[in-house]
Amino acid sequence: MNEPQGTASSHNCPICGVGLPAFTRYPRYVCQTCAARVTDVAGRPLAFGNIDIAVGCVGAYTDTGEVYDAQVCYVAGQRCSVQEARFGGIVIQTLDAPGRGPSLAS
Repeated sequence: MNEPQGTASSHNCPICGVGLPAFTRYPRYVCQTCAARVTDVAGRPLAFGNIDIAVGCVGAYTDTGEVYDAQVCYVAGQRCSVQEARFGGIVIQTLDAPGRGPSLAS
């Protein structure tokens, strides 16, 4: 995610709290370390990438390579969405504010 325009001064990963640059387009984005820990609701590890240079993102289970069609995933039990970033790459954002809304712990 490389988007210098529309940046604010700072942001904290909503999962682990590490400091990151803020992007107004992605107000709840997670850090790369947390994004690498993404799973489905059952805890199976996932990986996401761009379909091609032009559009879209695709997910797959890392243990089997089976396609994962959903745009909802989990990081540390927190419900997240995954999408293609505006200028390429993948963005994972929490769907609920930390401590609010559905998670695997509830």
